[in-house]
Amino acid sequence: MRLKLFIVLVFGVNLFAWAQDLCVNQIQGQVLDLDTRQPIPYVTVIVEEEPGKGAITDAQGVFEIKGLCEKEFTLVVSHVGYKEASHHHDSYHDHPTILLASDDHLLESVVVEGIYNQTSLQTISIDRLSSEDFIAAQSESLGELAGRITGISTISTGQNVVKPIIHGLHSNRVLIVNNGVRHEFQNWGIEHAPEIDPSLAGSVEVVKGAATVRYGPDALGGVILVNPPKLELGAGFEGTAGVVAKSNGRSGEGDLQLSYGSDNLVVAVSGAMVGQGDLHTPDYVLTNTGKQEYSYASSLRYHKHKFDLEGYYSHFYQSLGILRGSVNGSLEDLANAMESEVPPGTSPFSYDLNNPRQQVTHDLMKLKGGYVWDNQDISFQYAYQLNHRQEYDVRKGTNNEIPSVDLKLATQTFEVDWNHPDLGHVNGNMGLQWFYQDNNNVPGTNTVPFVPNYNVMRAGLFAVERLEAGSTTYELGLRYDFQYNSVRGRAPSNEIYSNELTYSQLTGSAGLKQTLKNHLNFRSNVGLAWRPPNVSELYIFGKHQASIEYGLWRYAYDEEGKISVSEVLSEENKPVKPEVGIKWINTLEGEQDGNHWELTAYTNVIRNYIYTRPAGITNTVRGAFPYFIYDQGDALFWGLDAAYRLELTQFWKLEAKSSYVWAMNLKERETFINIPPARADVGLDYERKPDFLSSSRVALGLSYVFRYFQEPRVITVREILEAEAEGQDLFAENNEMFDFMAAPDGYFLANLSWSAAVGKWEWSARISNLLNKRYRVYTDRLRYFADQTGRNVQLSLRYRI
Repeated sequence: MRLKLFIVLVFGVNLFAWAQDLCVNQIQGQVLDLDTRQPIPYVTVIVEEEPGKGAITDAQGVFEIKGLCEKEFTLVVSHVGYKEASHHHDSYHDHPTILLASDDHLLESVVVEGIYNQTSLQTISIDRLSSEDFIAAQSESLGELAGRITGISTISTGQNVVKPIIHGLHSNRVLIVNNGVRHEFQNWGIEHAPEIDPSLAGSVEVVKGAATVRYGPDALGGVILVNPPKLELGAGFEGTAGVVAKSNGRSGEGDLQLSYGSDNLVVAVSGAMVGQGDLHTPDYVLTNTGKQEYSYASSLRYHKHKFDLEGYYSHFYQSLGILRGSVNGSLEDLANAMESEVPPGTSPFSYDLNNPRQQVTHDLMKLKGGYVWDNQDISFQYAYQLNHRQEYDVRKGTNNEIPSVDLKLATQTFEVDWNHPDLGHVNGNMGLQWFYQDNNNVPGTNTVPFVPNYNVMRAGLFAVERLEAGSTTYELGLRYDFQYNSVRGRAPSNEIYSNELTYSQLTGSAGLKQTLKNHLNFRSNVGLAWRPPNVSELYIFGKHQASIEYGLWRYAYDEEGKISVSEVLSEENKPVKPEVGIKWINTLEGEQDGNHWELTAYTNVIRNYIYTRPAGITNTVRGAFPYFIYDQGDALFWGLDAAYRLELTQFWKLEAKSSYVWAMNLKERETFINIPPARADVGLDYERKPDFLSSSRVALGLSYVFRYFQEPRVITVREILEAEAEGQDLFAENNEMFDFMAAPDGYFLANLSWSAAVGKWEWSARISNLLNKRYRVYTDRLRYFADQTGRNVQLSLRYRI
């Protein structure tokens, strides 16, 4: 009843707003010199579509135009001695910064478009990499790239499989939106990284709040937005071509991006390739850690006054090796491998990819359209994704050439988003989303399927409303989701099991954004989020890369307290409830005279939190491995993020950032594993343009990662073997959380880089792990067997067409 009343009120608001004055739009921006970044006064800025509407910049280069009838228009910016700039703008972006180039400059004038808030949530801040850091790190994986943002860490399986962690949460609790589409892949577990090539992206942003209201389930921790390069109308022919070489892994990379924009049509194509051999630590080669990767994409945009239509297609292919030393033939070999300084099976450098390895392809097709009225707009989007994952284990005979895991995941999504007319100081948007997913095991693996076949159908309806009251914005969001799962699989006995599951949940968020005195801004948001159990968390069974895992319904305790995996359970035997979390996040930020600081504090309480925990070791026909089980309890996460940027002089800049997260299982009063330890980073930049260069920047980065002091007790594989030899069961009387190895010591890393440009040529040199430090990462599952990579020298060259 309340939801119906809410919808009626919103429609009533629209009817009243249609009668109001429509010419209430405005724009504010700043014009700077491209070289000096100094304000340019007395610049003429006119609106092409509305004759007589325009402004002249003041002494600070700032202009403001009010009383615009259109929400979408073209700005023409001109000044004597400078090249003219033309920019297509809409009111859903923040204010632009326009960089005018002098007449004798080789480069054209540039417009830096304000940020478009894709979350629809104004009271949750969005963190993003600076353009310089994004360009410097584009050859990294998405997880590593996002990990450069304050408060974001990574979790990994070796050096090639890296996933982002937001405030202690990862995998199915961190939603990735690629090109405006929920990126759907086999996201369960640590062993799967998102199949996205950042070298083809335009920017990466992170929403740290619980954004379930806008995006639906899976956003308990936050959202990572991978945005494509903007399709600029009227830009003409543009493009870039780049190559990258790295010493660690002896890799070569290349990418090409081309686009053409006329008044109404934009066409863009892009592609990239990577070839990498074995990586190495400061002391030894990490055998079988090479990778091969390529991706390509094409985009089309048609725009006619108030109508916009986009089409997009991308293909991603990746084949990567998993450390050979993570696979062992017996339990004694497993104990020796974890105690060894050098992983077993270490061989000289090679570009060969042998088992264990992964091979993944991901296709994305999207069609998006929108129409803008004078006081509202509506958009729709349909997307289809096909993810094909094959995992190869070390197996005997002809089975070694057959994937042990072969999964095809097809996903369709459809959504409609409506920005309704404003009523005075009230504005907002509503939307509906439909989601359908089909996961199938490809026959012929000669193994019990690791996850069963399943189908998921979900429908969601949301609304977000904002009230502008002077310097304060109040925001309220509401969402309802219904989900249906159909599951079909085979037990070890070859018997078929099936299940049908339904979930529904009402979620919401409330927040405020306030502009305070002394250039301060404050944001506070409380979000109620949820996530139904993933099918994998319920039904995972058996060997998976470097470990063995059992889902919540694939194991039980027998009368002696030992784990049994002989039967498949259901909700009648072991009820599993959806996760429900409340995340309260507060951000205070200030900016003055080019200096900026930001402090974020958060608390996240998650009921029915699903997590993995070590349970023991076991020997199978495919080797000896540690095994993990899924469990459920109540969790508390809280932490702090801090960042500070200071302009020391005209040429020197200092940036410092740190993050800390604390986590606890409230039900068992114990900690979790794989929680990122505290870290602190400091960066020092020197940027000055010599006469013979267009730009030049030298950057030194220092970081220290602390030892994770909340680590659980340690029971090594050797201790388990010795106890079993004496007839003892170490877990019979004490089933508390443990780990197979102590948390690694804290470590210090240094990076040094230099980037420069002349005309249309740009180049850079970067040295990572400058001191060739030997270290291990607590959130890397393969830390049981090997160190992280040593020094890496990276050279890149790029040409802007």
